Amino acid sequence: MNIDEQLKQILKFGEGEPFFSFANADGKRWLMPARNMCTAMNLYQPSGPKGKLVKQGLPWLYWNPVVLHLLHAERLRLALSDELRALLEHVFEVRNPEFSIFCGTPCVHQKITLQVSCGSRIAGYVKVTASEAIREVFEHERLILSTLHDKGIDQVPRCLYCGALSCGLHVFIQTTRKTAHSRVIHSWEAMHSRFLDRLAMQTRQTALFEQTDFDYDLNRLEGRLSQLSGASIVEKAMAEVRYYYAGREVEFSAFQADFTPWNMFEEGGELFVFDWEYARLTYPPRLDYFHFRIQTSIFEQHLPADVICAGFEADGNRLNGIYGDYRFSLKCYLLAVMSLYVNRESGTISRDTYNRLAFWVKMLEQLENSDL
Repeated sequence: MNIDEQLKQILKFGEGEPFFSFANADGKRWLMPARNMCTAMNLYQPSGPKGKLVKQGLPWLYWNPVVLHLLHAERLRLALSDELRALLEHVFEVRNPEFSIFCGTPCVHQKITLQVSCGSRIAGYVKVTASEAIREVFEHERLILSTLHDKGIDQVPRCLYCGALSCGLHVFIQTTRKTAHSRVIHSWEAMHSRFLDRLAMQTRQTALFEQTDFDYDLNRLEGRLSQLSGASIVEKAMAEVRYYYAGREVEFSAFQADFTPWNMFEEGGELFVFDWEYARLTYPPRLDYFHFRIQTSIFEQHLPADVICAGFEADGNRLNGIYGDYRFSLKCYLLAVMSLYVNRESGTISRDTYNRLAFWVKMLEQLENSDL
């Protein structure tokens, strides 16, 4: 069942409130209501200047046909299906909840996300899928969030519901602290370091390396090496990591695995982090720093691999003070993210994933050359 078919299961087209559908160059699509659009647009998290302009201007100019033409926007009328509306009313304890929709990033794990609101108040978020594989991801995230709260990490959502609709779609519902005034931060600040320090401290546990999530993910990556370009450099990095950790008791902690500006916000002086779908509980601590810095360098600054590595090198003394040997920790991160992406694919690796893997291989090559 594709995304359009899934939308027809949870929405009534031609009924309800006026909406506007628009998409970006990457094929991502949003459905935004005319009513309380400023609140609804909190679901839209652009990283580029054009997208940010759309987020600021559309709530005030959606009535303008010229603006709609430039955005290739389509006018719609939408309402929630009776079953989904009743579920959201029960879970969030609101009548006739308002909503906006992100149709998902086109990929093997594409899913629908709804922001549920009431006036200017954001009540929470809903993820919807027809995929059995993503249903398992939902269940994994439910367990991760429960574990984090049990360990005193409260700057993450709570899962309110994880189940299925009668039409067969799977639903994951979570809380949020997000408001219309929440700040999305695109550069590293002290609050990011505080969050990772707290995550490392409060989720740490001692285990034999071979019993950790990190070792499990390395094994999965090893099983897909034949599909990678640059497999030899990946294999060499894996051998170095295994030589260091093999047979040892390690003190590892939680790894969020997608620690980026678009998966977090600042509210009341605290960092709130969501989307723990691919998180792990036993990983070398603080690897999420590398993900934040690399992803923003790629998608917001459009930097090549050698320039990103040079930036880490320039900051090497400070990073060594945190990680001991930052190059080793960076290699651990690169192997982890490669395992995550290659194992999300079934069968042939997609072109987008292949390009990402090639980029990370270049970074491993840069690190290898700097070690010589």
